[in-house]
Amino acid sequence: MIMLLLVFMYVGLFTIGGGMVAIPLILQEVVSRGWISEPTFYSMVAIAQSTPGPVGINVATYVGFEMYGIPGALIASIGFVFPSFVIVSSLASLLRKYRSSNLVIHWFYYIKAAIIGLIGYTLFKMAQVIVFHTDTYFHVEWKELVLLGVLGIIFYILRKKPWIVILIGAALGMIFL
Repeated sequence: MIMLLLVFMYVGLFTIGGGMVAIPLILQEVVSRGWISEPTFYSMVAIAQSTPGPVGINVATYVGFEMYGIPGALIASIGFVFPSFVIVSSLASLLRKYRSSNLVIHWFYYIKAAIIGLIGYTLFKMAQVIVFHTDTYFHVEWKELVLLGVLGIIFYILRKKPWIVILIGAALGMIFL
């Protein structure tokens, strides 16, 4: 369990920009260690996205639970959150003081660009494994692509109610996939 704590402290320390940015790093760490398979990990991400709360902490909790039950979930969650808590607590007064500094403003612009790149990478990897099944062979799963398109249109129509889209997606997924 100590390794689980250290891995999620590492992920929490080097994740800037939210839970979706943590996904590639968590993927790399847990899959390379053989803790969870890549398809299982993407299923975890899908479940974490549809449950309340930030996706990063949800995935960390899920991985910890999968490995060691409730104690593992607590350890992974604490490990993921603790570095951010310490950093934000330490730097909050400095950021408040220097927030109008050109150095800080430009630093945040570069961080935003990196965050967009990491989220794009996550999207690409998830589509590669889930929709196109390139983990073993290249095969387009048309039902999943159609479901993605239908849900995209529904989300566009119901922009203010994403929870309805989640419920519709779950129902359609159970019926057609």
